[in-house]
Formats: sequence, structure tokens, C-alpha cells
Amino acid sequence: QHEAAVLSSKFRNLHLWGCWWYCNKPSVVTEVTSLRLEMLGMNFTYQASSARVHDQLIYKWIHSRSLLSKLLVGKYSDLMATGWKVSRGDIRRDVHRLLGGAFEDFLQKPL
Repeated sequence: QHEAAVLSSKFRNLHLWGCWWYCNKPSVVTEVTSLRLEMLGMNFTYQASSARVHDQLIYKWIHSRSLLSKLLVGKYSDLMATGWKVSRGDIRRDVHRLLGGAFEDFLQKPL
């Protein structure tokens, strides 16, 4: 995953999103997302699903949303400890980017 994040930061035609189905375990998703946040900021898509059954999609989304919330609380707490004031607008912007906005921006890039 580290190598993929480095490549994504170097090549404009590469956008990282989600975790492969077999890597979709809470510990793995937390580790991968934390690494991506540190290396890419909000320039990746947190969760995408190839689930073919709605039950699987709903299950993944409920767990993914909880993991993302915990990770972001930690990141914002770190920022606030340095004196940064985090606004609701900052949070909205970041969540929007992680849940699809970064991909929309990626599609608009001239390659």
C-alpha cells in the first residue's frame, strides 16, 4: 500500500480508491486509510464497493463509516493540538473529497 500511495502521488493518471474485498478487514482498512491520509491528504477515495448484493454493500458501508469517523477524529485532534482551528466547513470539505469528490476532481484532470 505504501508503494501504491507513492505512485499515486507521483503519477497524475492514478487514483486510489477503497480496499480490495479480501483486504476489507477493520484493521487493514484502518492501517491503509491512515497511511493514505498521511501521504495523500484527501486525494483518494476512501470507500468504493464492488459488492454485488445490497446486503454486502450496506454491511460494508456501516463498518466503513465508523472506521472513517474514528480516523478523522484522530487526525483533527492532532491538528487541534497544534493550534489549528478545525471548522465544520473543513470537515464537510474533507468528507466530501474522501467519499467521491477527489475522484470527481481526478476525472477533470488533463492527462
